[in-house]
Amino acid sequence: MPDDAYPYDRARDGSPPPATVVTGTRRGLSALGAALLVVVAGGLGAVIDSLLFDNLRYVFGVLFVASCVVAALRAHVDDLIGVVIMPPLAYAVITIIVGYLNPEAGDGSTGLRNRAIDVGSEMILHAPVLLAAVILVAVIAAVRGRRAQIARRERQRSLAQSAAARRRRPV
Repeated sequence: MPDDAYPYDRARDGSPPPATVVTGTRRGLSALGAALLVVVAGGLGAVIDSLLFDNLRYVFGVLFVASCVVAALRAHVDDLIGVVIMPPLAYAVITIIVGYLNPEAGDGSTGLRNRAIDVGSEMILHAPVLLAAVILVAVIAAVRGRRAQIARRERQRSLAQSAAARRRRPV
């Protein structure tokens, strides 16, 4: 069997694995991968809290904030804007699902109005978790973005200097 029979088995020749939608390239997570990480980790925390405490508490808060920080640290620099706007969206998705699916989170009534009040109260009561996640992600993204900008400038400057040095040399 020829070596190229398995195109996804790149370990033999040492080349990096192929890019995917979630992981992007080896440079970091894509915005979609970061969002999935936050929704899955926050959802897991919400499930654990719903089983233990009948509403969102500590496990959700810790896992949500930690996954937002990890996403901001591991995301590709070009996707940092998407990562910054992701925590409120992921938070809304998780709290809406918890508000509708967890009957213990509210007063137990089934009317649409009461469900909307339950969802609103879940969102309001856990706003400090969202605020912490947004602030941490924004600070991390700002620092990483500034570092990437400085690195690009330095790369351009060194390329320009090497090109100028080549032009000055007699051939």
